[in-house]
Amino acid sequence: MRFAHEGKVVIEVGLNETAWKHDNPNIPYDAEEIARSAIDAAREGAAIIHYHARTPDGAQAFTDDDISRRALEAIAREVDVLAYPSYREARLDHVWALSDRPPAGFAFQLSPFDVVQHVKRAAWDEAAKTFGVITYGRPGEEPERPPYPPELDEFKRRGLVPNIAIFDSGDLRWTVLAARAGVLQQPLNLKLFFSERWVSMNHPSEDVLDFLVSQIPEEIDHETIVVPYAMENPERCDALWDAALARGLGVRAGIGDSPRAFPIETNADLVRRVVELAAKHGRVPATPDDVRRRCGLPVAAEVRS
Repeated sequence: MRFAHEGKVVIEVGLNETAWKHDNPNIPYDAEEIARSAIDAAREGAAIIHYHARTPDGAQAFTDDDISRRALEAIAREVDVLAYPSYREARLDHVWALSDRPPAGFAFQLSPFDVVQHVKRAAWDEAAKTFGVITYGRPGEEPERPPYPPELDEFKRRGLVPNIAIFDSGDLRWTVLAARAGVLQQPLNLKLFFSERWVSMNHPSEDVLDFLVSQIPEEIDHETIVVPYAMENPERCDALWDAALARGLGVRAGIGDSPRAFPIETNADLVRRVVELAAKHGRVPATPDDVRRRCGLPVAAEVRS
């Protein structure tokens, strides 16, 4: 059953992304700051935390599993929350490392997955319900990335659920087709990105939101989160969150996502803001265990036993 039918909303937090402390002094950098910001956000109602591993000076450390491990262990000592790191250039070595050697006390169950990074070009055979290869090279030449990313099999083998970023309608089309082909397990966990500044992302309007949602067939089971990203107008963020809640969708808030719109707030502040908006729609935050059950993952007590 969709969370909207239960009067619940999934709240995710974009903790730090590529933002800097001169954008907002509350942007967390190292493992300790990431943990503290995540703990505060979870206590306000966030079920999922997305973060970039970063060094004490703020530099990106995408694939450093040690930074992630220290942050996640510190989080687990105080709260139960789902959390997953970012990555780049389709490299998930740090995700496999965290799966192979999980942080102490932490249930590592989610992984990032961006169609734009993992799938470069793909064709679709409607009769066979399968993907094909598009290449501009010689016949039989391997494409830069396959239309069926091998990471999908690795997710299944490890019991990880991909959190799928959707930046445009093409990303969504591939994802829906992958679900129809059975190579993505349902329910799909989707993040629809909207931006005022990034032209590669969806335009931040209700019309575009409605169009994207209309492209998900009724038979596809999904939980979808709306992400205002690189936004400058806080009222426009509120409008997107409100539109998502009115349509039974989840929301992502975070000072890492839009520091220009929220230059002095904390991540906990934005979660409180979203919780108040959700209450106006008669919805309460879903818990991490709610999300686990929806995705068919072991709940926290089962992982620790």
